[in-house]
Amino acid sequence: MSQLLIGAEAPNFELKDLNGRLHRLATALAHGPVVLAFFKAACPTCQFTFPHLEKISADVRRSPAAPIWGISQDDVAETQRFAEEFGITFDLLIDEYPYPVSSVYGLKSVPAIFIVQADGIVSLSDFGFTKSSLNQIAGFPFFSPDDGLPASRPG
Repeated sequence: MSQLLIGAEAPNFELKDLNGRLHRLATALAHGPVVLAFFKAACPTCQFTFPHLEKISADVRRSPAAPIWGISQDDVAETQRFAEEFGITFDLLIDEYPYPVSSVYGLKSVPAIFIVQADGIVSLSDFGFTKSSLNQIAGFPFFSPDDGLPASRPG
């Protein structure tokens, strides 16, 4: 199976965050779109991408803003260390081994990023770091062509 494509129905799931609080996709979608960003703490491209996601998450120009859920393929301790090291404050959920949520989303590499619309349909499916996808998450041109960052970076 390949990574879910744009237009696919996003599988519902429930995962716990770092504080043990349960997050259910269907419940969140009742309030609007949700951004899902799958990662592993040791992944260099994830380490590069997630601080940008944090800046997008905190940007006041995102109104109304879809919540960003980071979905970790690491344990709670490693995920907490990642959050502290890279200053991540949005919700980080734990997809425990054997990674059932990552599997149903068809992940082959991380970071893998999806926007799931309120109707449960995937409107963005990407992997690695891409400015165009992060601009789509922001809802405005967050990156400029002359910012010194690459247009993309593989995961």
